Amino acid sequence: MKLCYSCFSEFEEAYNVCPYCGTPYNSEPEEPIYLAPGTVLNKRYIVGEAIKAGGFGIVYKAFDTKLEVVVAIKEFYSSKLMTRAKGDKSVIVSKKTSDEFEYRKKRFLVEAKTMARFGSHRSIVNVYEFFEENNTAYFVMEYLDGEDLSEYLKHHGGRVPTDFALMVTNEIGYALKSLHECGVIHRDVAPDNIYICHGKNIKIKLLDLGAALIPESDDEVLDLIMKVGYSPCEQYDKDNRNIGPWTDVYALGATLYKMLTGIKELPESTNRKVGDTLVPPAQLNPSIDGNLSNSIMKAMAVDKYMRFKNVNEFLRAVNGEKKVSTLGQERLRRKIKRAAGIAAAGILILIGGIVLFKKNEAKKTEKYLESAEISLWYCLEDGSKENEAIQDIVEQFIATDGNEKVKIEVKSFSPQEYESAISKAASDGKLPNIFESTELSDDVLEKARKVDKIFDSPQAKECMFINQYDKYYKNHKQVPMGIVVPVAYVITKGAESVEYSENYFSTIEDFKISENKIALDQDYSKLVLKNFNKWSWADSKDFLDNGSNKAAVMISSTMKLDEVKSTLTSYQKKYVYPNNKSIYCEFTYEWSLGEGSKAQERAADRFVEWMLGTPYQNALMVSRAQDGQIPVNKKAYMNKCEITGLDPLRDEKIAAKFVFEESK
Repeated sequence: MKLCYSCFSEFEEAYNVCPYCGTPYNSEPEEPIYLAPGTVLNKRYIVGEAIKAGGFGIVYKAFDTKLEVVVAIKEFYSSKLMTRAKGDKSVIVSKKTSDEFEYRKKRFLVEAKTMARFGSHRSIVNVYEFFEENNTAYFVMEYLDGEDLSEYLKHHGGRVPTDFALMVTNEIGYALKSLHECGVIHRDVAPDNIYICHGKNIKIKLLDLGAALIPESDDEVLDLIMKVGYSPCEQYDKDNRNIGPWTDVYALGATLYKMLTGIKELPESTNRKVGDTLVPPAQLNPSIDGNLSNSIMKAMAVDKYMRFKNVNEFLRAVNGEKKVSTLGQERLRRKIKRAAGIAAAGILILIGGIVLFKKNEAKKTEKYLESAEISLWYCLEDGSKENEAIQDIVEQFIATDGNEKVKIEVKSFSPQEYESAISKAASDGKLPNIFESTELSDDVLEKARKVDKIFDSPQAKECMFINQYDKYYKNHKQVPMGIVVPVAYVITKGAESVEYSENYFSTIEDFKISENKIALDQDYSKLVLKNFNKWSWADSKDFLDNGSNKAAVMISSTMKLDEVKSTLTSYQKKYVYPNNKSIYCEFTYEWSLGEGSKAQERAADRFVEWMLGTPYQNALMVSRAQDGQIPVNKKAYMNKCEITGLDPLRDEKIAAKFVFEESK
């Protein structure tokens, strides 16, 4: 039997053309550097025909033998850095290019991880897994049946109706908005990275984050990756300081321009700085509405300050929700406003000069930290990713403008060592400047200093439920980084299952099963019993026994998510949230502050404020997805929901019932 490397159907040896899809049989790779059709990756994926090859990757059609579905696999490959002998699977890397190869491979895997975070987004390609093999790296993603927008335009005469163009723009805009909220800038939006999927319902997908500016990456200088006509001027710079959401706004505006006008080549943005020849789209296509034409021109303004600040503003404009003037009118309005401002400023300079100078000096003093050496201690559990994440965030903190003079000595301890080390430091009056204080004794916390200033910071304002801090931490000595929420784990299919289709429950009786079929998780019994009346509970082992599984429901917390997912492999499960009048939750993963000099205390305060911000919470709380902890930072929380699928705050009415109060 032969295997078709296009549709992956088997057919008789006598045939040279697949009788199912009509593809000629070919077991040879199209190019010598491609993997041969039939190659098996990660012991489950059969490689088929190559779909696409670019600067840093080859995309293959493949078959997942485990799930029996067609997927796409992207292989890290750059002809500048490596080669492959025909018939071989492993790539060959020379010593000369090995350092860059390792850097590029690492970035390739960052791309995979970033795409995986947005897998549930309808307009971003879903990445299932990534792995290293054959001396290179791969990631597996959903297979898309269709064509990219550039091919679609060729097949439709170069341009498309306004309604279709706006549908594409809105879908890609929503995808970009989600990326931007997490600090990811795509930098390569263009028709060849937008995919039109075939099928009953048209789907639009944004492809390829290979050129993206990603917060988690360690890029000091980004590659100069440009597409003539779609890349704005700031993308030609050697650093990323001028890159932002407005960069993708330019590219999305250019893509919409292309779809509506059918123009063959858009002028290069750098040439437009010398002499702007870009014609308003309404002049090329009279059917285009004037406001829509103005919106596109504003999105494609050479000066980034003239563009829309973000994708949301651009979408509102192109959808007719916001009136937009021509660029000429906008420039005139700004000129008049600036002139009026200068005149007003002239009058006020004499009166307010001294006050303004003092304010600026105060702000400058507030921004820049003095030289200080501070210590940071934390407990490192086996298998945790925390160590790498904390080291990265320390480096990011010190590299931030204003923090350069601070030195941070980081020290980790095993759980067995930590409590005795921190207790001794407290009794000696030498607590570290910053230390993890989860479940530490009151004797230790008594020696810590208060953290009230932290909750007045801008980073704290980005966090959830911080307004309930006073009720939970009576001593004002701890800053929480995570939240724990009660949840019921229900087996809905398989041995000893229960029929339960609701998303919420108010009492244990809602499950309508006998007492010995509902287990109490002893690890979180305090949290459970605070929310529900006592019950004749089964043991949690009865639920987590993957063999007999005597209990169909376990009342626990979000912290049990990873264990339930990994232990109960043979059953279908769902997560159910309480719907009581009040839902008692807990803060967790706390940090505290020790005393020091004025400069040390300012630096320590600034670092803990930083920990409440999106960069830290993304790096640590989201990477600790296996813990089931919910980040307090709102944006990081949304990122984590993309990874875990556990979203207890999705219903605002439920979230409004969450109560945090001291339960000691």
